[in-house]
Amino acid sequence: MSILLTGATGTIGTEVLSIFAKKGVTNLKALIRNEDKASSVAELGIEPVISTFENRASLDAALSEVDTMILITSANPHAEEQASNAIDAANAAGTQKIVRISAIKANPNGPTNNTRAHGRTEKIIAESSMSYVFLRPNLFMQNMFMAADHIGKQGQFSFAMGDGNMGMIDARDIAACAVECALSDQWDGQTLELTGPEAISYIDAAHTLSELSGKTIDYVPMTPSDMYAIIESAGWGEWMAALARDYGTAYVSGWGDFTTENVEKITGIRPRSFKTFAEEKLLTIL
Repeated sequence: MSILLTGATGTIGTEVLSIFAKKGVTNLKALIRNEDKASSVAELGIEPVISTFENRASLDAALSEVDTMILITSANPHAEEQASNAIDAANAAGTQKIVRISAIKANPNGPTNNTRAHGRTEKIIAESSMSYVFLRPNLFMQNMFMAADHIGKQGQFSFAMGDGNMGMIDARDIAACAVECALSDQWDGQTLELTGPEAISYIDAAHTLSELSGKTIDYVPMTPSDMYAIIESAGWGEWMAALARDYGTAYVSGWGDFTTENVEKITGIRPRSFKTFAEEKLLTIL
């Protein structure tokens, strides 16, 4: 079985590569945009393929003789089109299965532009002739990296989620699920919401960080509309600003206040808690 991973140098993709390398899986190709990152991929014993989702010829070549594609696209205004291009190429190449890293509660009628885009993409895959697994992670614990500098300098951080509880998940656990689903047909045809072991708020996260660091760290929530204004004024564009605003509004309402046992079912290992994530990944950079 040959596997192609897209988004191979992103938050989840990097972890997927690491897990495959530790398992000694060699029949893997990694799709990357930046040629400068090819050597770090090759050092893992994995074949780097330089391409973009927009380059159909290189996509066709990358998917040649590939049985399974792990499809990861970053959150951006063109992600739906990028995913569609990859799905079309996979269909043409005779790829048998797609493991799609989707989004929490993906739905064409969902509350955010990302939710809706992933919902439409899931529909396209489900209506194809390929097998599939849809993995829908809740809010990434790694989002805290965006606030690390501010926490280190000011002792506080802000997001637009209010006091909403969220089944936050470590990207390493998402990656582990993707690998297992690619290597096994046990989960084919299923849609699986992925969460950490508990639903917590950013207030809870601040308390955990304060206890671990011995310093007072505060969470100062902002309104979703204020978050929109900050992101738009920073030059990230209307799509990203709307994404942050609408996710904030959804999470404030309790939209992400749930947990599942899917990570443990798939991997056999309990997902990491926020405390474990903070100890292993966050405190080292604060």
